[in-house]
Amino acid sequence: MKTPLYPIRAVSKQTGISIDTLRAWERRYKVVTPQRDERGRLFTEADVQRLHLLRSAVERGHAIGQLAALSDEELQGLIANPVMTAIETGAAKSVRPNKPSIELNEVLAAIERLDYAEAERKLALLAAVLTPRELVHQVALPLMRQVGEAWHEGRLGIAQEHMTSSLLRNLLGALVPLHRRSSPPAKLLFATPSGEHHEFGILLSAMLTVGGGLGIVYLGTNLPAEEIVGAAHKTAPQAVVLGLIGVNGAKVASNEVQLVAHKLPAQIELWVGGIKEPEISQEVRKTRALMIEDFAMLEQHLTRLGARF
Repeated sequence: MKTPLYPIRAVSKQTGISIDTLRAWERRYKVVTPQRDERGRLFTEADVQRLHLLRSAVERGHAIGQLAALSDEELQGLIANPVMTAIETGAAKSVRPNKPSIELNEVLAAIERLDYAEAERKLALLAAVLTPRELVHQVALPLMRQVGEAWHEGRLGIAQEHMTSSLLRNLLGALVPLHRRSSPPAKLLFATPSGEHHEFGILLSAMLTVGGGLGIVYLGTNLPAEEIVGAAHKTAPQAVVLGLIGVNGAKVASNEVQLVAHKLPAQIELWVGGIKEPEISQEVRKTRALMIEDFAMLEQHLTRLGARF
C-alpha cells in the first residue's frame, strides 16, 4: 500500500502549528525532512506524529532548539516526565539557535514604511525559532523601545505606533494556541484602566505569561474599573495585571487602581506595572496592589504561580 503524504496546509491543520512555523522548524532545525514535488512539501504520517510530539514538548516550556536533536522516543519520555532535560534524554550537545537571521532593524524598517504584511512575516519567522521569553527580551521589548524613541523624536507617527501594537497583539494570539497547556497552574487577566491607551506593557507581560505555560485573559486597554472587576468575577484569575502609565495624572490613575483593589475579590491578586511617576507610585502603594518594577520581577511572580521558563 502506498504511504499517504500530506501537504503542508493539511499538516498545519492537523498539528495546530502554523505554516510559517513548520517551514522555519524544518529549515533551521531539520526537525523533519518532508518530500517535495510540484505541489511543494509533502509530509509522511511519521512526520506528522513527530510534529505532534514536538508541539506537546514546546507547550510544556521546552525550546524547539533543544528538542530538534531528540528522537521520537526521547520526546515521548520528555513529555511523560517533564522534569527530564535534553541531556538526560541523550542529546549530547546543545542545539540552541544562533542569532536570528532576521534582524530587528528589518522589522522596524517594515513598520516605518507601514508594510504590515512584511513586518508580520518577519516577526512570525522570529517567533518560530525563539522561545516566547527570548521573543519578548530579544525582539518585542527592544522593538517597543525603538518605536517609542522614534515616535518621541518625530521619526515615526501614531500610525506606526498603532501598527506595532497590532503586530504584537497578533503575535500574542499566535503564541497562545502553540503554548497552551490543558490544565495551566494559574490564569492571569491583563488590562489597562480608563484613559490608559498604552498597550505595550501588558502585551509583553501576557507573552511572558503564555510562554511560561500559564493561562491568560487579555482584555486590552482603556477599561473602566467596574468592567475589569466584572471580568475577574467571571473568569476567576489568580491575578489581575494592570498597565498604568498615568497619562491623565496621579489622581485619576490612583483612583482607578483603588476602585479595582477595593472591589476585586480578596483571593485575586492585583499587580500594577509601568508606573514612572513617583507620585502615582506612592498612591498605588497605599492600596493592596503589588508594584511590578520590571520584567525580571514579573517573571519571579509568574514563577511563583507555576510558570516555567
